[in-house]
Amino acid sequence: MGTLEQIQALVRNGLYYLTEHADDEASEDEFDVYDVEYGILTGKIRKTWAQEDKFEVVGQALDGRPIGIVCRITRMGKIRVVTVYEDFPLDEWRK
Repeated sequence: MGTLEQIQALVRNGLYYLTEHADDEASEDEFDVYDVEYGILTGKIRKTWAQEDKFEVVGQALDGRPIGIVCRITRMGKIRVVTVYEDFPLDEWRK
């Protein structure tokens, strides 16, 4: 099983949690825990920090907006969501 499949399986089984920071950032962009779940389940890994065992997953929120989620797999076999954000295309960042 690949890393993305492992992350998605853990989320499907409810074995994940959001840090306080991730929860605050999600709320700031008007995302909730269901958007985070859906984003991971519809997403792809865009970036990996191998030394930190951390992954950036980009997917889609329930309302269709692009969502970015940075997470890691803990030693206890859970997904720790570190941060959440609306994933604007690069053109949007340049404005």
